[in-house]
Amino acid sequence: MREPTAIETAEDESLAQLLDDGMHETPSSHRYGPAADAVLERYGAHDAPAVVLVHGGYFRPGVDRAHARPTARALAAAGWHVVLPEYRRIPGAPCTATEDLAALDAYLAGEGIDVHAWVGHSAGGALVLWRGLVPELPPVHVVALAPVADFAAAVADRLGDDAVRDWIGHDPQEAPMTYRRLDPTALAARAPDALQRIHLVHGRDDATVPVSQTERFPAVSTLLAGAHHFDVIDPRSPHWPAVLAAISR
Repeated sequence: MREPTAIETAEDESLAQLLDDGMHETPSSHRYGPAADAVLERYGAHDAPAVVLVHGGYFRPGVDRAHARPTARALAAAGWHVVLPEYRRIPGAPCTATEDLAALDAYLAGEGIDVHAWVGHSAGGALVLWRGLVPELPPVHVVALAPVADFAAAVADRLGDDAVRDWIGHDPQEAPMTYRRLDPTALAARAPDALQRIHLVHGRDDATVPVSQTERFPAVSTLLAGAHHFDVIDPRSPHWPAVLAAISR
């Protein structure tokens, strides 16, 4: 068994700190849909400009929104009204996650919350890209942080110990229509106008989701030299101001 690299160790330490910080001052949650995971937390002044923050975790059911709470708090401190949703992460049933995000979109519209941008990290980055690229939902601005943006490449490279394949339940060759509906790269090819509202931010030293996932995606991107996977959601990171700048555009 090989020793972890310095970058992998730094990512593990950053995630552990985010998780620890996320367990403190847990806010009350509000239901936005019928599923058990269809709940959200709100941070900041409710009359401030709103952003939706979708957490990552490689679609694994064991990873929830806790580690994204420090990010939500930091965005609120920067003047945003932050909506942090949970969503279903069911292996073999990927459309439950997108159903939840569509339900969240309808809920926010019904509450009169005008969302400035959907922001997502890692797997959440893939989901906000889906939100911004599907023609069935209203146009939105998207900021995808270290996103899994190319599902075919993620499966071929076995990213996250086969995370995308486990989530979808099949290889691209076995379920081409499912990948066509969910893969941001496939969706981008059919929605060129939506790409103008999308901005990707990725650390060049990311050891969890390689920067090539962003480099190949046909939208504006900011590549951060020296940044790893969790630098883009860690308010203590020296790269955090660049993330704030991308969201504020």
